[in-house]
Amino acid sequence: MRRSYILTMANQNGPIIDMTPDGAFIEPTKPSYFTILARLAAFAVLLLVAAVTFWMALFIVPVLIILGIAGYALSRTQVRRF
Repeated sequence: MRRSYILTMANQNGPIIDMTPDGAFIEPTKPSYFTILARLAAFAVLLLVAAVTFWMALFIVPVLIILGIAGYALSRTQVRRF
């Protein structure tokens, strides 16, 4: 049991630190304004799609429930007729 734990720990890679040879950390590049605007536009479009989907569900679900009840009632009257 202990041997497998040690072998597992030996095979894992540690954290990767991005440093220059003189010991300074490498800063990640900052996104351009176009990239930021594109991300905001994509988020806005996804939010709009989610809002429209939710809004449509609020109106469609009650209509489907009413149609289901009406269909059930009509099918019951057809069964009673025969």
